[in-house]
Amino acid sequence: MKRKIQFAVMALAVCVAVFGMSTYRNHAQTKGEQVVLAKDRFKNLKVLGDMPADQLGKVMNIFAASLNVNCSFCHYTDDFSKDGKEEKDTARKMISMVFSINKEHFGGETEVSCNTCHNGRMHPQSRPSLVPTEHVGSHGPRPEPPKTKPEASDVIAKFVAAAGGAKEIDSAVITATRVEPDGKTTEPETISFKDGKYSLKTVYGKEWVSDLWDGTAAAKFGPGGSHRLHTDEAEQIKREAQLLFPAAIGSAYSKFDYRFTNEIDGRKVLILTGTTAEGLRESLSFDEQTGLLVRRVAVTPTVLGGFVYQVDYSDYKDFGGVKIPTVVKYAMPNMSWTRKIVSVRTNVPIADDVFAMPRS
Repeated sequence: MKRKIQFAVMALAVCVAVFGMSTYRNHAQTKGEQVVLAKDRFKNLKVLGDMPADQLGKVMNIFAASLNVNCSFCHYTDDFSKDGKEEKDTARKMISMVFSINKEHFGGETEVSCNTCHNGRMHPQSRPSLVPTEHVGSHGPRPEPPKTKPEASDVIAKFVAAAGGAKEIDSAVITATRVEPDGKTTEPETISFKDGKYSLKTVYGKEWVSDLWDGTAAAKFGPGGSHRLHTDEAEQIKREAQLLFPAAIGSAYSKFDYRFTNEIDGRKVLILTGTTAEGLRESLSFDEQTGLLVRRVAVTPTVLGGFVYQVDYSDYKDFGGVKIPTVVKYAMPNMSWTRKIVSVRTNVPIADDVFAMPRS
């Protein structure tokens, strides 16, 4: 169980630079933070040593998702740094090949990655499939855009109105269930919210992990103490607090821009870019008919492609005059889960120490 929690902490992340997005890595550099290289934090890195250390967990998840394998495919799980597996030797050669292709043919931009050829398969397929494929989603033409280009401000106003208007929630306690991909494994969750502060506690058997936003900074911790958060991970905890109730969407983003129209699950959506005060950008998809937010996407760039963090919102229900999504699906390379909200109590007293930062 502890191993599962540790992996969840490592893998939690957060737009491939779609829409000309600012990146979390660049954001950190502009703040003057020192970038620690992977070779200075981890052992026996022969081809990935010069990348930022914070990218390593995400890159490993990209490998796993691209080939549809797990850690033990290349590693001895009792010592990840140990050599001896042919698959690890092959992986190093393939990584070097990808770096070379991007450098020599794409000016150093990450246009080719593991997923380009593997696409979820252990072995790349050189022959095209003879089974006809329908042009759906991102593989087909986009739906016709509205005759009049939507104003981003109108899309946001419609969303706020559809979700209950500008009614503010001062505090709330939400009980939920986290459902793992197998559909059977579940963990109880409790979300506490007060004056913009946010706490999520997930219980894994006898263990637990908390995400916290105290209004100024983010933290992740458990019984054993605090876990180290990467910049993008802290940003996503902050975003959970900001978007818990629709009326506060303006606190999350200082600027919205309409990009294009697309479809999600057969329904037309309006895609906006939301830009934070710090210059970070995320993709926001709003149902054209209902006005409700149905998807949020952020991407952290890595040396082997973008690490996509996607949140899907559905089954909105009214609680105290405010509609919130009761089914929230989280997905990233090699990891996904669903939160199903059970109950919501609004404007209830919550002790301040619920949002206290853990002691170092």
